[in-house]
Amino acid sequence: MNGVFAFLLVQASLVFVQADFKAECDLVPADFVFLLDSSGSETTKGFKTQLAFISNFTSNFEVGADKAQFAAVTFSTGVHKNFYLNEHATQASVLDAINKIQYSDGETYTDLGLNFVRNNVLQANHGARPNVAKYVIVLTDGRSNDNSKTVQAAMALHNVPNVTVIAIGIGNAIDVNELHIIATDRNHSFVVNNFDLLHTLEVELVDKTCTLCGDYPADIAFLIDSSGSESGAQFDNERNFVSMVTNEFAINPNDTMVAVSQFATTSRTDILFNQYPDKDSLLNAIARIHWMNGESNTHTGLNELAHHVFQVKSHNIHHGHHGHQAVTYGPRSESAKIAIVLTDGRSLEPDQTIRAAHQLHNMGVEVFVIGMGHSVDFKELQQIATDRDHVYRISSTNDLAAIHTNIVDAICKLKVPPPTTTPMPTTTTTLPTTTVKQACGQKPADIVFLLDASESELAEGFAKEIQFVYNFARKFHIGPQNVQFSSVTFSSNVRNDFFLNTYSNRHDVLNAIQKISYMQGGTNTSFGLKFVRDNSFKPQNGARTNATKIVIVITDGQSADSAATKHEAQLLHHQGVLVYAVGVGSDVDSSELKAISSNGTPILVTDFSLLHDIQASLETAACHGGT
Repeated sequence: MNGVFAFLLVQASLVFVQADFKAECDLVPADFVFLLDSSGSETTKGFKTQLAFISNFTSNFEVGADKAQFAAVTFSTGVHKNFYLNEHATQASVLDAINKIQYSDGETYTDLGLNFVRNNVLQANHGARPNVAKYVIVLTDGRSNDNSKTVQAAMALHNVPNVTVIAIGIGNAIDVNELHIIATDRNHSFVVNNFDLLHTLEVELVDKTCTLCGDYPADIAFLIDSSGSESGAQFDNERNFVSMVTNEFAINPNDTMVAVSQFATTSRTDILFNQYPDKDSLLNAIARIHWMNGESNTHTGLNELAHHVFQVKSHNIHHGHHGHQAVTYGPRSESAKIAIVLTDGRSLEPDQTIRAAHQLHNMGVEVFVIGMGHSVDFKELQQIATDRDHVYRISSTNDLAAIHTNIVDAICKLKVPPPTTTPMPTTTTTLPTTTVKQACGQKPADIVFLLDASESELAEGFAKEIQFVYNFARKFHIGPQNVQFSSVTFSSNVRNDFFLNTYSNRHDVLNAIQKISYMQGGTNTSFGLKFVRDNSFKPQNGARTNATKIVIVITDGQSADSAATKHEAQLLHHQGVLVYAVGVGSDVDSSELKAISSNGTPILVTDFSLLHDIQASLETAACHGGT
């Protein structure tokens, strides 16, 4: 057990664990424009607080030509462009540029700033990307000098495609009605009493602008290697991989549709697009797919995709006593078209394979290829894939489960309306065995969050607690074969938010975390610990015998019954559960937290806004809990 906490406890006894704050939003690209009030009423101090706020916000995003881009404009009597969207290609460069923004003083001509953003910043020659979400974040501490012109400028900005305007008013001199008009709608309008409270909006603002996965429809076709070398467990691993990726998406005619084909000596399509319009029936159909056996005629599989799967065709389906019925299956006209090819060897007809792959490319299909094992021809993989960035290499089919979220994230980036410019970078994604884990550590993990939702937390603190849990869970491969999550909240009473087996994929778990509500009340920590011991780790609630069992307790105060809390913690330890205790603020009882923690060393932060500082360390410790 000592190894579990080795990463965390490099300092003695009670420590504040300092870690680099990692970018949390790294999937769907977005263009961000900060429009900052630099008028006289701001003062130098207030303006610097604005800069600190937008720096912290920017730190949540990965920056790049195919990721997030940032621009900044200040306004007062006039307008000053600080930097355009295409001027900085890294997060460090953006943060450095923000730090150099100067306060200008003057009047509050908000309309000039809004018009400059529309006419200059959001133009293609300055880095604005077509079909990419654009967020204009306006910060101001007063009413504009010309309300009618500000209203006109805001309406014109709202009409720009893909633009969402977020308006933040600071202090009591703002015109709330004007703020509502500047924003896209009232859900994107915020007010804080003073500059020092700006930081309280960071979590909510990131939530509103961070898109984990695009909502553009996607037609995803899997092509499975079903040759002689892929029998038994190898084929099962391929089929399970298809199920795991499928399970991460909403399956319906308006979102994601899946098809599955195989190749060996010949090819065969087992599932056509929209043949199974809901997830349950689709997953059942995937589970019934059986191995073909034969040679590695990869070209036949690629031709199957090009000539049948990605074509709209009518099929005669037998319906028992009702005879045959003509049904049309195929991709949708408005969708991202994606093929995922799995192969463990080189094709027998390389020239025909390359021709078939090029045909898919010319049809606008994004082709990913996963080479499994040491017999693959890397040059051939590169030619099959749309580009080098779409090539993945793993040592065996045993590593497929570990990279399924890499594939999901790549698909999510394509679930946006197709771009017309900015090609993807041409780098190869190589995943050696030493860096690919089946899940987390040497075996799966069952992780239960036990969250203090008592009165002393306040709604603001609890919201930061939830954001911490959300960001923590995002980092893991979630599923029945990987990491599972559960959440329990406590105050005067205990509430089970969801069990380990309530949700089986990352998308559903993250949605459930976002819906956890604040309770208020007392701090009956013992009740929460007892509930987890009696319920959360039961097999019927998803606990697995082969999984490391972990509880992460987050609390900001001492419990109502310290003796009972310590007793319940000991009982949980005796069940072999690893317990991490996170204390927030100055009101925690250090002896109680020591008793809750499995090794007697809790983790302390001074306030909820610093929870993110322990995230990387806690992720690492939890991920190696079974080693």
